[in-house]
Amino acid sequence: MHPAWQCSRRLLGFLGACLLLALTVSAYEAPLSPASLHEAWTLGQRNDQATANVLNAYIKEITEKVGGEPRIAEIEILTPFAQVVDESRQNSSNFSEQQAIESYHKRGDTIVVSVQLMLPAVYPKEDSPAPTPSTSQKNAPLRPENFWQSFHFNLKQHEKVIPIRTTRSKPIYSAPTKDAPSVLDGATVWLQYDSKDVASEQAVVEVITPGSKTITATFDLNKLR
Repeated sequence: MHPAWQCSRRLLGFLGACLLLALTVSAYEAPLSPASLHEAWTLGQRNDQATANVLNAYIKEITEKVGGEPRIAEIEILTPFAQVVDESRQNSSNFSEQQAIESYHKRGDTIVVSVQLMLPAVYPKEDSPAPTPSTSQKNAPLRPENFWQSFHFNLKQHEKVIPIRTTRSKPIYSAPTKDAPSVLDGATVWLQYDSKDVASEQAVVEVITPGSKTITATFDLNKLR
């Protein structure tokens, strides 16, 4: 083979390897391009099975038991792209693409972890019927909404804890019925991180319960949009 052709093939192979490495290192996009913003907004507005299939990849359901402590029911991690999809899905009417773009630029490029905590009374114990609440139980004071502050939350990569930018929470209440008032069922906690601090590789969400039990969920950010 002519030396010039050999050199060209080596150069093409080198460039291909570099491109593959770049795609591997930057699997999730930050900042989002105009095309990606349009795609994310459109996908959220569809709010159909295709939307659900995309967002399901960012969720881990937790089935481990933690005794009488609140149960970690679900852990979710959202990249900048997934956040636009999720916000568009939640506002599937009267939410323009321009609003989605403005919202994205306002919050910046972040990684958001959400943890859903459910109180023990919400889920029945195995092989035992759910007890009927007594009058004293019905009138018992609710747990404080900040019960989640007894938990510790970490996002780790290579055993290094990523610094949290902001934390917020929202209580989960049951729907009131004719015979029972609304009660506190749990809480969702959101942890926000700067995307600059989170590499596009495996990340471990770690939740430490008040009883010092550690629950983890692993996400491969290299495979998430």
